[in-house]
Amino acid sequence: MSNKALATVQILDALGNPIPKIHYQVRNQKTDQHVVKGITNSKGCFYEIQRDKGTILDVYVKSLFDDGMKKIKSFTMSKDRMLVKVISPKLLIDLKTLENNGKQGGYKRKTHTVQKGDTLTSIAQQYQTTVRALENLNKLENINKISIGQIIKLPVNTPATGSKISQDKKPQPLKKQPENAKSQKSAPPKHDAKKADQSSEPGLEDYKNRALEKLNEWYEDGKKALTEAIKIEMKEDRSQDGGTPKSDVPNLCKSSPQCISSGQSELIREINIRLAGFGGALPTDKFTPLTEACIKQFQRDYMGVPETGKICGSFLATLDKFYYEYPISGFMKKATCPCGKCKGYGNKRKGIKSGANTANEYPGLHRSLIWIIKALNFYLKNEFKSQSLEVAYIESGYRCIEDNKVKKRTSVNHMGLAIDLHFNKKGVRTKDVSDMEFIRKKVISTKMGATELRVTDKIYLEPKVFASGKSGANTWVHFDITRYSNEYLLDQFFKKTVIDLNGISLIDIAKRSGSNNLLSCSGILLGKDNTSKIPDKTIDELVIELGNAIASGEGSYEAWNAGAPEGKRVKFGKMMDTIGTITSKTINQLLKASEAYTWEDERRRFATGKYQTIPETLTAAKTRLGLSGDELYDAKMQEKVFKEHLLVGRTSIYELITTGRATVKSAMTDASKEWASIALPKGEKNKFGVISDGSIGYHQSKTNRANPHSTSKVKEIFEKIKLHHVEK
Repeated sequence: MSNKALATVQILDALGNPIPKIHYQVRNQKTDQHVVKGITNSKGCFYEIQRDKGTILDVYVKSLFDDGMKKIKSFTMSKDRMLVKVISPKLLIDLKTLENNGKQGGYKRKTHTVQKGDTLTSIAQQYQTTVRALENLNKLENINKISIGQIIKLPVNTPATGSKISQDKKPQPLKKQPENAKSQKSAPPKHDAKKADQSSEPGLEDYKNRALEKLNEWYEDGKKALTEAIKIEMKEDRSQDGGTPKSDVPNLCKSSPQCISSGQSELIREINIRLAGFGGALPTDKFTPLTEACIKQFQRDYMGVPETGKICGSFLATLDKFYYEYPISGFMKKATCPCGKCKGYGNKRKGIKSGANTANEYPGLHRSLIWIIKALNFYLKNEFKSQSLEVAYIESGYRCIEDNKVKKRTSVNHMGLAIDLHFNKKGVRTKDVSDMEFIRKKVISTKMGATELRVTDKIYLEPKVFASGKSGANTWVHFDITRYSNEYLLDQFFKKTVIDLNGISLIDIAKRSGSNNLLSCSGILLGKDNTSKIPDKTIDELVIELGNAIASGEGSYEAWNAGAPEGKRVKFGKMMDTIGTITSKTINQLLKASEAYTWEDERRRFATGKYQTIPETLTAAKTRLGLSGDELYDAKMQEKVFKEHLLVGRTSIYELITTGRATVKSAMTDASKEWASIALPKGEKNKFGVISDGSIGYHQSKTNRANPHSTSKVKEIFEKIKLHHVEK
């Protein structure tokens, strides 16, 4: 039985007619991530949605009377094939509360008293309704004859903007009559209106009028309650020949010529490197059929959007989000060579015999290996989360020629081309062979195109038992790229530091190459200097408050500490040192002071400034902001790093600030990962596997404790930011 559900959503009006050309969005209720968006087709249908069973989705539509998106319903992906019908006149009109007459459950209708010169047309225009609605509501036999003083009932609801006067009934101006005159009965006027073409799609205005009339009919007759105006119906459709309405929504990038689907560039090469774990992309600067296939896999599996296979701004922004969401720094402790004779990544010796093999010491780890690990962790935590597996750490990364001699090995793949991984299951290291086989067969082979055969330009997986009968990787997972062609093994693909292995932001690469048009759908706002900006004066003020709230638990512009190994207490540090201790130093000077001294030396500057930036963060900020490092790390620079690097780098915080789409909970989780003084939300697990009760930080230890005051203040400001976007 499949764990996937396929659903088509159809929007119908009060009369059961499909509503075309309605702008919609579907979001994952848990993550608030967009699943699909677009415009309903001629059958009122959405693009087909495929998700795991049990996933709860929220349906939003664009109001006809303003630009806001309104949530109209939620539903659960529960069956193999589903047709979800949303019957909602509320899509067509905005229901307004009537004036209460003081009696429970009672309401009085608004009315209009006919004045001299009034016509039914002018009354309809005045109250933004239609002649037909007034005619039906007041049961008028002749719309051309109304009297001064006559009471005209007004509809319970009227469209919020504009009006549409019936084209087949043209009332004449009202002639003056005695105030006590009664309406005279006459035969209804004959109309010569043509019948509508049955095959044509009704217009939205027609839908509004018909639905409005229907609602007023319900109100007058008492047959329907307004609270029943919205309902949702689900039914299973297992037909294989078109039983489920198909969407004809066009390809999202069809009309966007700036999207990239061919060519050769640095940007394409970076994307290929980062998609190694989404289909086995190869690190070429050319846009190949494999590139297209891997983009589609990323769009399908991570973004949850229709597959275009093209590079657009939203794709770049989301791949950058993936960059930060699945970090590698926690896995890297054993990534370097343990020999003690090289500097961690060999001595660049090549062509050295090692038994029957030839050893080449590449200058670092191949970047594709790191991005494979990121994707592997993503799949384990999402599509395969029922297995409770996750990457624990790299057990063996680089092993140089000297290390081979000491260990009497002749294998040469661990000189930059191979990784051995250990895994946790429910937070504890697992050595279960079946777990390793699941990861190899179900994840790496299926999702990354890896194989246990040595195939050119494919990821190789070491089996649990070799064909010779010799035991292989039975309690760990080994993968390598030793069969990559030489063009994919150039020195430029090998890096040593976490920052360089990750690479810089794709958005920044696009901006640097002058491809700003490509970013039109990314949600990134560009200032004159092409840096990412957080817009809106009110939001800017809240961001300043946010910075001060974080600093209340972190430090001042002159704060610093010397750091300490895990489990040890920090020996040296000050929340407020003398003026100039930090602000008179350049970024490079602070980085050097971190490297030159040990944690037991009070001259070491590990975490510095108002936001306690550590060396890894400062190095990344230099890259993102294009800094030389010779800039003073003064108050102005610290705020720049906070706003344009720290906030931008934490996806949920940035999305909450810029769009309001992220949840306060996810933003708090991001904040706790960045700053030790901020506690995780209740129920979230920290990096040591401890579940937070609302007071435990992500980095909680003897040396790092969350601050309840700053946590409370940060949460309060996040809630203000969320409210700002909701009200806006």
